Amino acid sequence: MQTYLLRITAEGRIMPECTEESPVSAQTLAAMLQTDVTERMRMPVKPASFADERVLCYLIDARGGDRSLPANFLGTCFYHTGCPVYGDLLIGVCGENSQSDAVSGLTGAETELLQNWLREQFSAYLHDA
Repeated sequence: MQTYLLRITAEGRIMPECTEESPVSAQTLAAMLQTDVTERMRMPVKPASFADERVLCYLIDARGGDRSLPANFLGTCFYHTGCPVYGDLLIGVCGENSQSDAVSGLTGAETELLQNWLREQFSAYLHDA
């Protein structure tokens, strides 16, 4: 089944990326972020209409700062520590109580819902590719 990860670039572009893996392998995630090490973090909020047992998570290049990638405003906002997040990020879904690192893609409808919600929340920052 075709699903999507939502890429948010450091420049503020929002782009769905198709994947047919479920869950998406660590190797694929690393390749999509052009890195060897990714870090997965839980998004602190999600659209009210995305009300099921899954949570939104985002993945970043764990070495983005070391690699001098540009700061990602949206990722930094999600991180809630004041520390910058560097480079592109990918948004997918994870199980709420899952201890695994499994990340799955969004359906087409979920991708559209999330894009619209992110545009509403961050209209001054996000734009389409």
